[in-house]
Amino acid sequence: MKRIAQQWILLSGIVTGTLNGAFAQVATSPIAQNINRSSNVNVVSVDNVAIANGFGFETRNINQEDLKSKEVSQEINMPKSGEIYIENNTRSIQVKTWDQQKVKVVTTAYFEKESTLTDEEWFEKMGISLKALGSSVKIKSGASSFGSYAYATSGQNVVVGYPTTIYNQSGSFSKSGNTNKRLLTIYVPAGSKLDIETRYSDLQLPANVGDVLLDITNGNFEAESLNKLRLRSKYANANLRDIKEAEIEFANGRFTANNIDDLDIESKYATIEMASAKKIKMVSTNDEFEVEDVTDIRGRKNYGNLRITRLAGSIEIDGSNADVKIRNVGANVKLIKINNRYADVRIPLRDMKNYSVDFIGSYSTVYGDFERTQVEPTEEEKKEYASLVQSMINTSGTLSKISSTNGMTAVNIPAQPGKATGVTNTITGGTFSGTLAPATVQGYPMYRGTNSTPTKFTANIGNGSGLKVQMKCQNCTVDFK
Repeated sequence: MKRIAQQWILLSGIVTGTLNGAFAQVATSPIAQNINRSSNVNVVSVDNVAIANGFGFETRNINQEDLKSKEVSQEINMPKSGEIYIENNTRSIQVKTWDQQKVKVVTTAYFEKESTLTDEEWFEKMGISLKALGSSVKIKSGASSFGSYAYATSGQNVVVGYPTTIYNQSGSFSKSGNTNKRLLTIYVPAGSKLDIETRYSDLQLPANVGDVLLDITNGNFEAESLNKLRLRSKYANANLRDIKEAEIEFANGRFTANNIDDLDIESKYATIEMASAKKIKMVSTNDEFEVEDVTDIRGRKNYGNLRITRLAGSIEIDGSNADVKIRNVGANVKLIKINNRYADVRIPLRDMKNYSVDFIGSYSTVYGDFERTQVEPTEEEKKEYASLVQSMINTSGTLSKISSTNGMTAVNIPAQPGKATGVTNTITGGTFSGTLAPATVQGYPMYRGTNSTPTKFTANIGNGSGLKVQMKCQNCTVDFK
């Protein structure tokens, strides 16, 4: 009983898989030979049939140099003011513009034997369609209908039965990195609006297309200058140049842009890098978010980091567990407003001559070259803080009642039924102040009288009429130096 290499092929249906065991049954036709994994002999075809576990197949090696190729194309008239819809799986797409009011699709077929198929027949066999529907043009690129094919993660190419296009998992012709690719080139009139949905493929867009709506999963996206972009991306990477307006949902990938005038982005588990932006509205979770130059930025940041090299206008950010670092605060910045907790915040103000600081946040350490004036929290701030403490009680179950904490009087925090009353050195109720022993709240040590930062303070540098810094930061380290 013989074993074959990791690839195996079914003669009916499209299947990918690995055969690690021995054949249960082998027909009288020749047994499949091992695939040469060390040379350019990466293409496998089927002529004779063996039987393995009930499925018919046989493999043999074909030199890549022996394959023939043919460029095939189709084109269709483009309705004026129409929109182009593209639905694609596995093929890389390159969009180009031209001066004709037509849409043209071009690709290359690779095959072993001579072929008499027309371009239209090739498109049908390769699962590519081009149709005009009303005022729109629809392009669909799916799986080939030319026999069955499979490929393993090792990158081996597979041809099954008779002539077909050839590709591997990465889209390249061979594991050794040859330049032949399973590529679809689409020519569109300049200024065309594009609506694209693509999976497991790469996409390139030129500069002079119209508005773009893109949904991409597991791929790479490159674009030149665009007027308006709406992007939904999962497990993909985006590399953009200049965008006037962008609305983006981005998860699990790397987003890189040169310049975006107006950006509305919701991202998570991603890396976001931009050279410059005029306006950013963000909702970011567990991201590394970095921008070199930004005028105005606002939104929510939970977990991860936000780094700004140069801030020119304003920042308004709330969230938690998100470090915020600004390297340079411009002379024309008017507002820095941050509501955060459990974070490191760095905002260098040493070169600013005229600004004011309004800070509130217990268990925080603040560094700054200014004199602080302790201020009594407002009733609204007391209620907000009491709500925060109550949520800590409800979460931890270690406290039953608090009426005062670190100099701030909590407002009507009732005892919680079923909550533990605590043990030595924990808060069990009543009012505490002054020399209270260390107490534990939700795992965080609380020391009365040892924190050098008042619960709330203000500071004015110069006449205080310039930059306004408004910050709430619980359990933070804040550096204004």
